[in-house]
Amino acid sequence: MRSVHGFKGEMKGLTIYTPLFIPYPYSRLAIFFNIFFISRAINKWNRVVNFYRPVCLSFLPTPTVQKVIKEIDSSLVVYYCADDMFRPLENPNKLIKYENRFFKESDVVFTTSHKIYDKASQFSDFVYNIPAGVDLIKFLSQESPSIPEDIEHIAHPIIGYVGAISDVFDQELILQLAVSLPDVTIILVGPKYTDTSILENVKNIIFIGERSHDFMPNYINSFDITLIPYIVNHTTNSVYPCKLNEYLSLGKPVLSTNLHEIEIFNNNNNNLVSVGVNAKDFILEARKIIESLPEETEENRIKRINVARGNTWDKRFLEMSSIMSTRIKLKSKQTTKNWRKELINSYKKSKYSLIRKIIITSVLYLLIFNSPIFWFLGEQLIVRDEPKKVDAIVVFSGDGHSDYQNLTYQKRALDAIKYYKDGYANKIFLSSGREQTISDVELIKLYLTNRGVPLTFIHILEKYPKSTYQNVRMVKKSLDINNVDSALFITAPYHSKRALLTWEKNAPNIDIVVVDTTDPSFSNVQWGVDFDRMKVIMYEYIAIAHNWLLGRI
Repeated sequence: MRSVHGFKGEMKGLTIYTPLFIPYPYSRLAIFFNIFFISRAINKWNRVVNFYRPVCLSFLPTPTVQKVIKEIDSSLVVYYCADDMFRPLENPNKLIKYENRFFKESDVVFTTSHKIYDKASQFSDFVYNIPAGVDLIKFLSQESPSIPEDIEHIAHPIIGYVGAISDVFDQELILQLAVSLPDVTIILVGPKYTDTSILENVKNIIFIGERSHDFMPNYINSFDITLIPYIVNHTTNSVYPCKLNEYLSLGKPVLSTNLHEIEIFNNNNNNLVSVGVNAKDFILEARKIIESLPEETEENRIKRINVARGNTWDKRFLEMSSIMSTRIKLKSKQTTKNWRKELINSYKKSKYSLIRKIIITSVLYLLIFNSPIFWFLGEQLIVRDEPKKVDAIVVFSGDGHSDYQNLTYQKRALDAIKYYKDGYANKIFLSSGREQTISDVELIKLYLTNRGVPLTFIHILEKYPKSTYQNVRMVKKSLDINNVDSALFITAPYHSKRALLTWEKNAPNIDIVVVDTTDPSFSNVQWGVDFDRMKVIMYEYIAIAHNWLLGRI
């Protein structure tokens, strides 16, 4: 199903909106445009589907997200802080400021680790720590998932890991583990996001690569021991390992480094996870588990599975839904009690919105009609070369004017006779970009002959081109026939840039010199231009973009 203005119905009850987005998260201009278009689109969709007062849940604390949420009449604002957002950033100070504000302004904050919970609790009284869960259907519904074909030939014991191999994956630890336990095979399932050359040639380490998450139960079920081998630092201590409950759901022993979340988990679950506080201890724990594998009991396996059953996503969602429902009811009661305050705030919000619109409209009006911006834009369209002796003079009439009844042919005639009389060339090629009742070029021809230019020196393009691109190509043929290698080019000033770009692309063999014309000079700064000139300037920029996209310039 195709999307409609970015909205796509993925399944019953689920619509995904994928907006065009300017990717500068802290640029005020980018934020303004992102908020304007995204909030308008979402509010319009809400009205169409009768979806009012939604719960707004965000994983991102960026200024655009926060301001879009404020533009939506939501019943509840939820920040789901699932990760330490600052690890990949060189300068996280801006995001820290916005996240702290989001902690404070959100109605509910969900975190997935205790470190983040402690941070969020400094700003909000409504913070709840709900770690990642396990997919009940995918991991707990199968009695014994089959072993994947690509590892069924590998001898046991197998120590396995599923997940990304990134900069927090402790490769030195895995290398020492492999060297210390040469009779054990270490299988690593997941994409690589870092250099793994130190592990590539180790005989008992096998990289499987990225696999669909649907097959993770099959791989995990083939392991004898499962690993959480992360480097211990501020970042990893702020993360609850998603794979922990996935490992336990299949009854597998888990061996982990001494992460903060694992320590808390063990305190609540009778040290269910084996932990190595350093490399030596990690290897020792691995040996202990391997030695105990022959005596592994069904009771131990069931104990792990039952812990995982208490940490399913279904239970997590029920807990979150209950918290949000309670918070909505509490907010509703507060709103009823404080209706005067809410009404005043609503009017203030409307007033500020109106003031903002007036300011924006006034600024835009001043920029457009009382600033040099359009003069400056117009100046970039004008090409002025020094005239020199050439083989011919080429005149384009009828371009660059806002009206269909274009009388600038009179100026083009004056320009042509001037450069002819000054001796720059004795051949004149005339073409009109617009079909009219009385042809521009015929009038120019009459004027030129009346001023003493022989008819044999004047060449007229008989057909009317539909565009500057066609005009250039048609005139080029005539120039080539007459062995013209260079030409003075005369056209309306604002049309000169587009025409020159078209000549350079489609007639590179001809030296085009764009000369000054008898049109009024606007070289001095002008504060504001008339509306007709604005239309021509905007038309030329749009035409340049259009022709560039078509490969004509």
